[in-house]
Amino acid sequence: MDMFLCRVLGRVVIAVALFTAALAASAAEAIHARRGLPNFCRALADGKQVRIVYLGGGIAQGLGASNKSQCYAAALTRAWRKEFPKASLAEYICGIAGTGSWLGAFRTTDDVTRHYIQLGLVVVEFAVEDASEPGDRICASMEGIVRQIRTAHPQAEILFLYALAKDDLETFQKGELPVAIRCHEKIAEHYGIPSVNMAQSVASRVLAGEMAFEEFCKDGVHPTDKGHALYVDAVKPFIAECKASTKGTEGPATYKPPAPLSEQPMDKARMESYEKAVLETGWLGWQESPVERFFHVVRCDEPGPLMTLRFVGDTAGCFAAVGPDSGDIELSLNGGAWQLKRSFDEEAKTGYRPQALLLAEKLDPKATHELRLRVAAQSPEGSKGRWVRIAFFLVNGNAVYDDPYKGMTALQRIDAIYKTMPPVTYAPPADRWKFLPKTMKRLQEGGTLRIVMLGDSIVNDTASSEFEHLLMRMYPRCKVEKIRSVRGSTGCWWYKEENRVKEYVLDHKPDLLMIGGISQRNDVESIGEVIRQVRAAQDMEIMVMTGAFGSTDPRTDPKWTCDVDPMGDDYRSQLMRMAAKEKVEFLDMTGPWGRYILDTKSQALGSFKRDRVHANDRGKQILGRILERFFAPKEGR
Repeated sequence: MDMFLCRVLGRVVIAVALFTAALAASAAEAIHARRGLPNFCRALADGKQVRIVYLGGGIAQGLGASNKSQCYAAALTRAWRKEFPKASLAEYICGIAGTGSWLGAFRTTDDVTRHYIQLGLVVVEFAVEDASEPGDRICASMEGIVRQIRTAHPQAEILFLYALAKDDLETFQKGELPVAIRCHEKIAEHYGIPSVNMAQSVASRVLAGEMAFEEFCKDGVHPTDKGHALYVDAVKPFIAECKASTKGTEGPATYKPPAPLSEQPMDKARMESYEKAVLETGWLGWQESPVERFFHVVRCDEPGPLMTLRFVGDTAGCFAAVGPDSGDIELSLNGGAWQLKRSFDEEAKTGYRPQALLLAEKLDPKATHELRLRVAAQSPEGSKGRWVRIAFFLVNGNAVYDDPYKGMTALQRIDAIYKTMPPVTYAPPADRWKFLPKTMKRLQEGGTLRIVMLGDSIVNDTASSEFEHLLMRMYPRCKVEKIRSVRGSTGCWWYKEENRVKEYVLDHKPDLLMIGGISQRNDVESIGEVIRQVRAAQDMEIMVMTGAFGSTDPRTDPKWTCDVDPMGDDYRSQLMRMAAKEKVEFLDMTGPWGRYILDTKSQALGSFKRDRVHANDRGKQILGRILERFFAPKEGR
């Protein structure tokens, strides 16, 4: 009997050992390095400034972690920085809970490809969120993400990561891969994209009995701090492999996408503003959004008014804010019968969140389609209302709409934009122009006035307001020439070095130099140094301006004030005193801009912004009209 037990136990030990070895091999096979990430690693090693973007759902967002710094995305960025200490790496975590690669394809332009910092690496992680999607839609979506990135940034790298849900354990135990991961791998193989199957790595440990699944994850989907750390552990060997394989390589590779696998890849997927739709009375645009993701929304709770979008493409949807008072929508495609589209659900009862809705797919991609929406008359069961709040339409193609500014001159265009806004009522100080006598004489008496605008992207937005046309309307004898000398996120702390003033200012031979922006790092002394360098070389008038827009919200910031304290310690106060000391003109853009936002209660702050920092065409008009009023003729002149 004892001998029999020994034999049985021996076989169990051998079986466990073999099973454990198999799982270890399985974990090792979780990495498919393919071509690696040579361009990204080389840029990090050289200390170039590049972006790393994490495009995904709730796991990428960091749900389940005790704080954002513990999520796998933030930890992976730290791992890259540790391996490449010279790296200048900007991190952007773009995860939205409950959304998969279908919405990710529509988000790619805004969240990934459109940015002033060079794109280095995009980490795509949607396996769990794609679990309930049909395979052809997953492939088309993932392929659309890849092709958009490859087209816009052919030297950027892409990495696929696969996360684990509790429902996947049985599949892994059978030695198989979940359907979503198989679809993702199909795209990764076709485009030569490296992948790390974090799910397989973690599942091997759970199935081997090394840890309970509940240690890894409490809700079946979102990892705990330990779970996020295990994901990072799964990726670290790949990072080391990429670093080692980059040594000795020369020049960045350019990735040209092969022919698509999908019949209709989502490579033209875009988020189109509701402003491109035709709105009947009852739909109110430029309204505050109850979710942070959207800057503004169009809303309606009346069942009659229509919203009509015309587009060319094969797929359409909408991206909306849903919550406790949300309603359902009805839609009609190409004149067809009205169909009910449910948008309210149980999760909406707990608070507002972004929601993507598929409205039509597998359409003729070359045809023009018409989509009509209206609020469903019946309030959903459990909802406190029937509000519909839409931020974007989702189109794999292009919206078709009439350009309201077609054929207009620049002045006519900015006037037409300004008519959609409450007027700027800024009253400039009576003693302005003290240090601009030559500038004002040129404006009033005629000739050419050359203006160089020096600073960052906010200064570029100010220039894009085309305020020079407003000046020339007020002073028709003068021709105003505007030169932009701008660099993203840059202030005089950079322009003062290495004789950059020559290239950015002096070579343009301006009559007036305007210095501004939000990227001065409160470094008033560097602005003064640029002023002194300019004056040592050329005779010109100079004007310094405080910033506007940025991430500040004057409605919610308790420290914000419209007025500049002459004796204060803040940047605006210091800049005003420095201007007086250096005898240059001072214009506080911050106060008038903030006062406008505070007074404009009928339209959301976000309705004047194109992203979290910068002005859109409407916001640019706030800046331009402040300058117009500053330079406007004084009463009695």
